[in-house]
Amino acid sequence: MNLDFSLFRTVSITERLSVQLRVDASNLFNSPHFNNPNGDITSGSFLEINSAKFDERQFRLGVRLAF
Repeated sequence: MNLDFSLFRTVSITERLSVQLRVDASNLFNSPHFNNPNGDITSGSFLEINSAKFDERQFRLGVRLAF
């Protein structure tokens, strides 16, 4: 399971000018996603999962100015 999350706030500075502050998170709970099992029949580790994908939690901050 993968949960992405966004949180933003828009602040009006003047009638025509506003600023939006954003925080985006990918894979918020840092759930592991495993690679496919070993499919080599002659291997001693047949159908074993020995690694995970590199899709760890990431945060992104942003500011948007609208005029």
